[in-house]
Amino acid sequence: MNYYMEKSKIVKIFEKVQKIPYEVCKYEEENIDESINCGDCRHKTELLMKLLKKEGFEVKKQDVLFDWADLPFPPETIGILKESDTVWKHVAVKVKIGDKWIKVDPTWPRSLKKKGFPITENWDGKSDTKLVTDGKVEFFEKGECKVKPKLNKEEIHKFATALNQFVFA
Repeated sequence: MNYYMEKSKIVKIFEKVQKIPYEVCKYEEENIDESINCGDCRHKTELLMKLLKKEGFEVKKQDVLFDWADLPFPPETIGILKESDTVWKHVAVKVKIGDKWIKVDPTWPRSLKKKGFPITENWDGKSDTKLVTDGKVEFFEKGECKVKPKLNKEEIHKFATALNQFVFA
């Protein structure tokens, strides 16, 4: 595949997945396909990987440590996490373009730009996209991150509900 065809395909696939509305919801890998109408980083990364593999791209999942506090949430939303850590694992994709691996993160749809989220626009298809946050992030090969955030189940459910309400408001 020549570079221009490759670039055009990867950008179209990325934009297709990026525009899926963000929502924290149940994750069942076997049910991830082009018919999903919402999803969080897990859903969107899985779909992006499936679509890119189908087009012949070499892809890998990548774990990313990030801090929810680096995102533009109202204080009361992030404040839900009292017993839980705010640094969590995120998942993104590494794609091989030519002889270079680039980081691709389709998590935030463009509609969240107005709320201050880091949004990839007019991506060139050959360099890293914007990531889950403009704050500090750490990358690990899938399964190599040994950090286990402290999570209180009740808090994370309340946080997910508040997060979904915020992004849809």
